[in-house]
Amino acid sequence: MINPPTNILNQTFYKPMLIRIPKVLQINVQLLLYKQDYITLKCRNMSNTSKFISRINCSQGKVPFLIGVAGGTASGKSTVCKKIMEKLGQVEMEHAQRRVVCISQDSFYRELSPAEITKAEKGQFNFDHPSAFNEKLMEDTLKDILAGRKCEIPTYDYKNHTLKRDDLVTIYPADVVLFEGILVFYFPAIRSLFHMKLFVDTDSDTRLARRVMRDITERGRDLDQVLNQYINFVKPAFEEFCSPTKKFADVIIPRGADNTVAIDLIVQHIREFLSNRYRRDQQTSPVENVTRLATNLGTIENSVKRPH
Repeated sequence: MINPPTNILNQTFYKPMLIRIPKVLQINVQLLLYKQDYITLKCRNMSNTSKFISRINCSQGKVPFLIGVAGGTASGKSTVCKKIMEKLGQVEMEHAQRRVVCISQDSFYRELSPAEITKAEKGQFNFDHPSAFNEKLMEDTLKDILAGRKCEIPTYDYKNHTLKRDDLVTIYPADVVLFEGILVFYFPAIRSLFHMKLFVDTDSDTRLARRVMRDITERGRDLDQVLNQYINFVKPAFEEFCSPTKKFADVIIPRGADNTVAIDLIVQHIREFLSNRYRRDQQTSPVENVTRLATNLGTIENSVKRPH
């Protein structure tokens, strides 16, 4: 074990970081992380080591490919995203290890006042209006994601019309992020953040039938309430706020999740992006850089024998 220099500072590696460590280092770090959640490296040269840590956290030179997925209510947005995740083999992976993640705009509904909650319980609150969303939180969160920062977002309770802040979903740094919702293209500042924009286009009769089934079976609504809400709020809001944003889409997906050809083409594009990024990572992490990093390490709290 190397004796530590006097001017050392600590840097900590957690298990989720493992997949972001250059391959030549993975075997040694993996041995250290095998039976514990993290290790602490005491580093002499914080300038070089900080750059290394930044690469691990995707905060330098690895901006996630942000894809916006818009469309009317029950058009199949979340199903399209799920199929993309499935075809890329991401669904069964641990959240911290996923290279592709999906976020719903529903997590950014603003907090309702008691009077608004009463209206919502009667089906008299317009959840399809832009004012129903917390635009600033949405924008700030997406910017954090683009900066490679880990984020925690609440889940929305559709039955009680509240955000479950005790049930946070952790979004780890990823290579590709899918952000889906009815109005993800409506806000200009948010729309400008997307690298690709998809619009899931499904006919209104199909969307209404799906919404009726979903709201009754999954969200505890009665038929009259669902139909009244659709006629008074959902349909007018779609025509005024959602449908016009179709013009911003790079790709329009007719028939939603049933359009397997369109989904396969999108998956192919994402695969090419991930493949190109992997090749770039390999080129920017040469062995000599790892050797230089090793000279900056003072001590490793938990030492292991190097495999032969």
